[in-house]
Amino acid sequence: MFLKTISLRTRLTFLFAIIFGTTTILFSGFLYYFLNDSLAQDFDDALYNYAVDVSKNIEIGTKDNLLFPPLKVDEGKIFPFPSGTALIQVQDTAGHILVRSGEFGDFQFPFKKDITKILKGQDSSYRTLTNTEKLPDAEAESYRLITFPLDSVAAPDLFLQIAVPMTTFEKQLDSLQFIIKLGLPAVLLVAVFAGFYFSSRALRPVKDIIEKTISIDASDLTQRVPLPKSKDEIKQLAETQNAMLDRIEKAFKSQERFIADASHQLLTPLTILRGEIEVQQKTNSPDPQFLTSALEEVKNLTRIVKDMLLLARIDAGLGALEFSEIEIDDILIDVIARLQKLATTKNIHIKFDIIENAQPSQVRGDYDLLSNLFFNLIENAIKYSSVGSPIFIRVIWNQDQTIVEIEDEGPGIPEENQKVIFDRFSRLAPSGQTKGFGLGLAIANKIAVLHKAELGLQPKPGKGTLFVFKVHNLPPHNKIS
Repeated sequence: MFLKTISLRTRLTFLFAIIFGTTTILFSGFLYYFLNDSLAQDFDDALYNYAVDVSKNIEIGTKDNLLFPPLKVDEGKIFPFPSGTALIQVQDTAGHILVRSGEFGDFQFPFKKDITKILKGQDSSYRTLTNTEKLPDAEAESYRLITFPLDSVAAPDLFLQIAVPMTTFEKQLDSLQFIIKLGLPAVLLVAVFAGFYFSSRALRPVKDIIEKTISIDASDLTQRVPLPKSKDEIKQLAETQNAMLDRIEKAFKSQERFIADASHQLLTPLTILRGEIEVQQKTNSPDPQFLTSALEEVKNLTRIVKDMLLLARIDAGLGALEFSEIEIDDILIDVIARLQKLATTKNIHIKFDIIENAQPSQVRGDYDLLSNLFFNLIENAIKYSSVGSPIFIRVIWNQDQTIVEIEDEGPGIPEENQKVIFDRFSRLAPSGQTKGFGLGLAIANKIAVLHKAELGLQPKPGKGTLFVFKVHNLPPHNKIS
């Protein structure tokens, strides 16, 4: 809970310090254990070599007495203890002390356990003596004792015991502990500063992105967050942020354009309606044509509002779409029947054909939305076709797709305008003679996208337009029998 209330930089620094500190502590513990074991082994090896040298110098007197002549030690050997402080004695298996060398005072070597180990096959036995009150060397906290067998025919079953102060060994460990105790806090402090520095440096691009994002508002959506030079996740974040800003800018511009176009399209019929009402107010008897004209303008307004609401619903996702298995030809037959009256007023004949390259197929879609799509396409074909010209509607059943072609012989669409025909409020009539509000094709294209279908304008020689709609068929096992 605490970590959630602090900044990411502090959390990274804290985490870095914990990881680095834990690693350092574990490494220091391992190093101390390893060096302690290594130094202890070196100390025991030196003590063993010293015991070997001492055993070689022991002589048997004329009355079987043990003699210690001046010790001859290899000058090349260096022992981790002063040999002059060594306590040396020889005992037999019964524990009788035969001879001693050194200032023992009241101190007694333990013997029984050690002799038992040697008799079991070990060549020597070691133990640490820590009874500091009785040890002769006051500086030493402990002595290291070796019990060593004397291999002599003249003096069998004798054991040499040597105890030496561990002062040097203890000082080495004290120095190591001092270095660890002094170095560990210093290392942790360096780790904290290093973690803070590197986390600050790593998060600097994020801070720049945040500052730049805060400064961007609706008044200027052309600004973008800076891209870091490094090719990492932060650069990917910046690129994603810029891509989102591109979409927001595009959406704002589209909204502004939509509002401006919608205002203009709504204003035109309202202005006409207002003018006609004002004229009628000045006359004593209402003109019947006024009612017809006013009704037409109200229909135009209603159509614009309905189209705008449908576009808004499509942009919002329409909530739960009612997709089901449907047949495209059934939708087209229904739409053609609804538009037959409009076609008759212009003496236009609608020719409907089905081309079966495969078995009749079903698609998955929303019946009402697809009806709206084909209604807009066929209505445009009727509106922009000349009087008496035909309109061709073809349904082509292929193995994987159902294709619908809607072809007319109207004036066609100039090539420079073909790229914007699916934009909102784009006009299809080249001369503006035919009434329209530029929302039909935009709605049709949106519906096609919702159905993961394709809607496009195909090149057509001469006059006229050819719209092609392609949608994937359902697999055979999904068809309704």
